Amino acid sequence: MRAYGDTTVLVGKAAFTVSGGSVFRLVYTEVYVRRDSHRMASVAIISAYTLPGENVMPEGIAYSSDHGFYAGSSTDGTIFRGCLDDELAQVWQPPGKDARTCVLGLAVHRDQWLVACGGQTGHLFVYNMAEAALLARRTVPATSTLLNDVWTVGEAAFVTDSARPVLWRLPLGATPQDIGEPQIFADLSGAGAGAFLNGITATADGTALLVAAQGTGTLWRVETASGAVEQVRLPEGYRFGADGLLLLDDHLLAGVVNQTRRDTLVFSLAVVALDAAARTAVPAGTWDDSRFDTPTTITLAQQRLLVVNSQLTRAEPAAPFHVISMDLPPVPSSPSL
Repeated sequence: MRAYGDTTVLVGKAAFTVSGGSVFRLVYTEVYVRRDSHRMASVAIISAYTLPGENVMPEGIAYSSDHGFYAGSSTDGTIFRGCLDDELAQVWQPPGKDARTCVLGLAVHRDQWLVACGGQTGHLFVYNMAEAALLARRTVPATSTLLNDVWTVGEAAFVTDSARPVLWRLPLGATPQDIGEPQIFADLSGAGAGAFLNGITATADGTALLVAAQGTGTLWRVETASGAVEQVRLPEGYRFGADGLLLLDDHLLAGVVNQTRRDTLVFSLAVVALDAAARTAVPAGTWDDSRFDTPTTITLAQQRLLVVNSQLTRAEPAAPFHVISMDLPPVPSSPSL
């Protein structure tokens, strides 16, 4: 049994053999009980979700409170939808539709719309999740671009560009008619040559965006109201070159990072603790999993981490492609800032 705020979580597991064969599986079930109302909901927890296809190489992920997650293919633009109690995800948007040939970052807006980044195509897609319908396709006004990751705050989506050190802003609004044209919102050239802007998230109050420059190992803070940019102070020599970012609570930020150990590229989730203003961060821990296979992005779903295994660094990527599910590790105690 675990507790999260006013929610008690009862954890159990069951083993069974599929009829007519020798397949053996463990299914983990968590029952969430609201202590104030005694309401209960049950969701089967699966350790890995399969994305169908021979050359998926997934990259981005987003979670909606309808108990579903969305992942995209970097090779052909397929968008998959997965349910937390079903180990096989389904094709939600087929490849090539809507001129969508690549999907990288994904974000949910108001639990109604899904925003998808089109990588080098320069396209941004907005879909109605309930109807699986395209609401808008917009293209950034640039000839060389790599739209990588996205986060929504208020009535806008903010998009990192790995080909140029800028942050794009896509007006969303409340209706499809409000979806505007993307424009440059912030200049992050201070991140240096080869910055390769990548992961993005926002502070808990939405007043600032946190952007990782994966190429230079730096973290940046961008005011959502003004676009003012400043570098987040990290300990000297510490690199936080994150791909996907996830704010775990008001002050703990997790990022998918890689480093070379004995000539081998090793991936992990690095956690840093932010001060109240998100202007200073210090290392708070590292989470590893033997199943990591070039992880790229992460999200939180029903108190579990969903991690995309992209296989992007494999010489010969091979199906099946997975989104793995992890227990949320013990949150490290915050070091002094």
